[in-house]
Amino acid sequence: MKRKLLSKEEKRIFEVKVRLNIKEKRKLDAIVFATKNNSPEVIRSLLMKAKTPESIQPILDVQTYQQLRKIGVNFNQYVKAINQSRISEIDNSIMTELYAILQMIKSKIYSL
Repeated sequence: MKRKLLSKEEKRIFEVKVRLNIKEKRKLDAIVFATKNNSPEVIRSLLMKAKTPESIQPILDVQTYQQLRKIGVNFNQYVKAINQSRISEIDNSIMTELYAILQMIKSKIYSL
C-alpha cells in the first residue's frame, strides 16, 4: 500500500528536542498510555489545542509612558540650554509643572 503524498504545508520538516524532568516524563507517559497515542502525537495535540499563556500586562499605562517621555524631552532641552549658557536656571513654573507630573506618575506606580 502506497503512502499518502503530503503537501508542503502538511510535511513535518522541523524537529524540536525537549528535556523533561522525572515528574514531567511520568505525566507525559500517563497521557500517552491513556490516549493510546505516541509522544509526538500527544505533544502536537496539546500544542495545537491548548491556549497560549496570557501576556503580562505592563505596569504603567500608555498615558504614563507619554508623560514620562514629555518630562524627559523637557528636561533634556533645559539641560542643553543651561550647558550652552542660553539660560542660567530652570524657570520656577516649569519646575512646578515637572514636579506635578512626577508626583502623578509616582502615585500611579504606588497604586499598582
